[in-house]
Amino acid sequence: MGFTSKILFPIIFLLILFILSLSIGSYKVYNPVELASILLGGDSIDKAIIHYRFWRTISALIVGLGLAISGLTIQRILNNPLADPYILGVSSGSALAYLIVLTLGYNNLLLWHVASFTGGLATYALVVSIATLYGLSSLSIIVAGVSITYLLTGITVIIISTLGPQVPFALGWLFGSVAFTPRDIIITSTLIVSFSLVIIAYYRGYLTSLLLGEEVSEAHGVNVRLLRLILSALVALIVSALVAVSGPVGFIGLAAPWLSRFIVGADFTRLLILSAIIGSCIGLGSDIVVRIIGGGVELPLTSITSIIGAPLLVYLSIKSRSVGRL
Repeated sequence: MGFTSKILFPIIFLLILFILSLSIGSYKVYNPVELASILLGGDSIDKAIIHYRFWRTISALIVGLGLAISGLTIQRILNNPLADPYILGVSSGSALAYLIVLTLGYNNLLLWHVASFTGGLATYALVVSIATLYGLSSLSIIVAGVSITYLLTGITVIIISTLGPQVPFALGWLFGSVAFTPRDIIITSTLIVSFSLVIIAYYRGYLTSLLLGEEVSEAHGVNVRLLRLILSALVALIVSALVAVSGPVGFIGLAAPWLSRFIVGADFTRLLILSAIIGSCIGLGSDIVVRIIGGGVELPLTSITSIIGAPLLVYLSIKSRSVGRL
């Protein structure tokens, strides 16, 4: 089966999910005829509902896509199939910055998202600074990222315990949601993810060469240290933007690349395309499930992505001994 045939079903499935996302919600469910009628010019209230669902759909889609390509990239540059996009400490830094602003009493949604984005990038800069002291190797990045993550998570827990009546709201964001993101943040994050995707695609040949090992790649003229720095910075940029959109959302960055490797093998170009599609499907599908089972209550996205992702990873690891190969 050719590559085109392998991605055809995921593309069709993604289109179906996109339509379902516009049709399904706690307020009202539209059938395809009603949806088409509204899009062509219907009642103003129905139009407003579809408009809201459209931006929520874009938000869920871009979160899934961005986390998938981030996970794929970080796994390849760190030579670790279990590496997660949040291993750089970006998620914990974003969460801490968000909670600090919330604790200071600023009730501005845009400011919360900007603080989250800035906190993620600042944490990444700290992780890279620490890792650089030890040669910016894969191991040094992982150790620095995990260490900073534990440190900031501890501080975050302490801050949450002081929030009082705001604790449920903070916890809701910390487990992920695309229900209340401002349109400007969604547009900005979409542009950041799109730009980063283009850059990652440009380096696809170098990333494929890493399969041969760092020494062989360097013998072919690849500056592995510089490549690792550039691409980890892009991953941090993507994750910071996405955490600002939805809060931390787990498992997509792990599950989508693994499933893609199981389908198309180790070639990075094919993996990049399929991971983006599968990640979008998981993000969008999970948000649809949240709306269906929530009954008007916004459930955290991570609760759904974890339920989907964890069994999937176990199944894939059992199904094929080669699935873990990068």
